Amino acid sequence: MNGRALPMPPGRDAVRVRFAPNGEIPYAAFFTRTILYSWLFARRYAGAFVLRLDDTDLDHQVTGAMRSYLSGMRWLGLDWDEGPEAGGDHGPYRQSERLHLYREAIDELLSQGHAYPCYCSAERLREVAAEARRPGAVHGAYDGRCRHASAADISAAEREGRRPAIRLRTPDDGVIESHDLLRGAVRVRTSEISDFIICRSDGWPTYHLTVVVDDRHMAISHVLRGVEGLSTMAPQALVHQALGFPVPYYLHFPLVRTPGFTMGDRFLPRGRLLYLDELRRAGYYPPAVVNYYANLGYSVPCEEHASLDDLVAEFQYSGISRKEFVNQSLDKLAWMNRTYLRTTAPVRFVEDLVRQRLRDSGVADDSASAIATRSVPVLRSRLAVGDDIGSLLSFAVRPAPAVDGADDNPVARHWTAVALEALSRDEPLAASLRTRAGPGKDVRAEAIRSVLRSLGAHGTPLSPDDVVTVLGPEEATHRLRQHPRAT
Repeated sequence: MNGRALPMPPGRDAVRVRFAPNGEIPYAAFFTRTILYSWLFARRYAGAFVLRLDDTDLDHQVTGAMRSYLSGMRWLGLDWDEGPEAGGDHGPYRQSERLHLYREAIDELLSQGHAYPCYCSAERLREVAAEARRPGAVHGAYDGRCRHASAADISAAEREGRRPAIRLRTPDDGVIESHDLLRGAVRVRTSEISDFIICRSDGWPTYHLTVVVDDRHMAISHVLRGVEGLSTMAPQALVHQALGFPVPYYLHFPLVRTPGFTMGDRFLPRGRLLYLDELRRAGYYPPAVVNYYANLGYSVPCEEHASLDDLVAEFQYSGISRKEFVNQSLDKLAWMNRTYLRTTAPVRFVEDLVRQRLRDSGVADDSASAIATRSVPVLRSRLAVGDDIGSLLSFAVRPAPAVDGADDNPVARHWTAVALEALSRDEPLAASLRTRAGPGKDVRAEAIRSVLRSLGAHGTPLSPDDVVTVLGPEEATHRLRQHPRAT
């Protein structure tokens, strides 16, 4: 597939896509897929990727949520061509700084007769909506009462101090059409759409208006979003039509079904690696996260350990699933991370991860750095996430325990002495223990257990040689020599 094969809206000669978080929830990890598909789409077709902050719904803003998207996207390597901190020719990139544009659009719709003030009280609107839900209802969510309000009605409402909302006047008949790149033309009869609010009575514009105005002024050509957006295509197309704006192309992909989260819930539960900042703190490698979400709901599997450049070159929007849901698997994500840590992640990334975890547990900087440097060759083959570090290195950050009665016996002392001799000759412990133990498996197992106890690493999944690597020869020798009569 190449750029020429891409369907383009009339009058557009460039691909421009956007991601527009609303700040109602911090960066949930599964948003990576929405961002990534939009980013890949823009990069694949030499277009622009715009980051816009839809921050006008002040009642539902979560402190710090917007900032989490900027820092999270940078951590993943998903940059933006225009937006906050990047600038651009279509700013400002916060809706709260674009209110004058929405006011101009509302005034135009009112003057052209495409919109009208609605003075209905909240109580009446609740009653109308309830009536609309009853079997055999003759009207939709709004009955159009204020469509033909008389001057006297309006004057009376204003004398009572009622402030109007503004509704779009939907055509009585006809069909509104939008285009989805995966599904083709999506048609809805306008008679099925009630006149909807484009500006609340408090003066704040609603999503159906702001998204249309912003997409037009930012020359957005394509909108990639979850299938829940299918229901908003027709209302937004009506706003586009009323304002004389071209309708962008859409691409709707499956929603992510997430463990512990039900659609409609406002928040994801914390502590389950469902937010991007939790993955970051847990020691996930950014390219592993990107690769996992690139393959979630995508029928053209990416190459294992594909780089962002590889993903761009291979991206085909036709490979995105048309299903309604796809299931997120945290186990699969952990597996993906493990493969990256073992093979692709730079040594520096793993070393920094280990160092930080040790520091967080109270280990002094110098010791943490030394242990981290020594332990990377050992840990790369075992780490799935950063949370594994504590258990794997617990023996290295605490003094070896005093020898108890079970360890102070001739057998234990013998194998400790063998281990000391091997270290003095710079020989691998495992090989020396196998040679001295002979063919008996039970004897070999006892030898290994004895040496690990003497090293203060009883119960570790690491081998004696790995333990020595982590401790360093000097510390390992010191611990072995503390064993009674080991020398």
